[in-house]
Amino acid sequence: MNNKLIKAAVVGALFSIAPISFAADEVEEIKAPSSMLDDFSFSANVGLYTDYIFRGYTQTQNEPAIQGGFDVEHSSGLYAGTWASNVDWTTAGDYMDKNSVEIDVYAGWAGDLGFYDLGFDIGVLQFYYPGNKTEGAVEVDATEVYFGFNKDWMDGAFSTSVTNYVIVSDDAWGFEDMDGEMYHDLTVDVPIGSTPITLSGHIGYQTFGESKYDYYDWKVNADYAFNDTFTAGAFVTGTDQDEEDWGDVGDTTLGGYISAGF
Repeated sequence: MNNKLIKAAVVGALFSIAPISFAADEVEEIKAPSSMLDDFSFSANVGLYTDYIFRGYTQTQNEPAIQGGFDVEHSSGLYAGTWASNVDWTTAGDYMDKNSVEIDVYAGWAGDLGFYDLGFDIGVLQFYYPGNKTEGAVEVDATEVYFGFNKDWMDGAFSTSVTNYVIVSDDAWGFEDMDGEMYHDLTVDVPIGSTPITLSGHIGYQTFGESKYDYYDWKVNADYAFNDTFTAGAFVTGTDQDEEDWGDVGDTTLGGYISAGF
């Protein structure tokens, strides 16, 4: 989810007219209460990627992806959003007869713990692949809950986040008996001085009902912000997946992207 939130303009603010008193030639000041929308922030994002890589493996058979989303956040830290991308692994793997898009819907609560400058983020995430499922195929939709912590170090010299995702649906992404399986994520972001460049490193670990499918994935990313709206970047990512079980979907991949946040 895009963390850069932009407040929406308030249209048609509600006014409450206070009574006017002329006693002692005083006129009571008339004030308009702030709109409820002032408590909300809104953002949107869109990007073009050379490949859609999810937890180390391609979702588009190494073809380009167009992705975008919309988020709303309340001043309390509560938030919700949706995000979408084209995919084709569902039909290539014969899980679905017809499907070309992934739609994610999520909601959660993020804020500060109040000690050690730690931030937290908890929520629920639904992966949805609309279309016709192949007869007898395992369900590809998935539901996860997540919780994580983040912290800036050395006056913002770098930041770290640790997030754990727990599957709560019976099936997920074509695998049976996935309830309780987890994905662990560690990410480090390093701004390069006063330049518009940020380097990121990530390592993750996904568990499955059958341990032979468990795997690590990793990613190194370089991000260049042209301004507050447009960003371009390049990445290299891979996994330790066994090709006998996974084929080449988790091979080391070099890619790039250009994105915009509003």
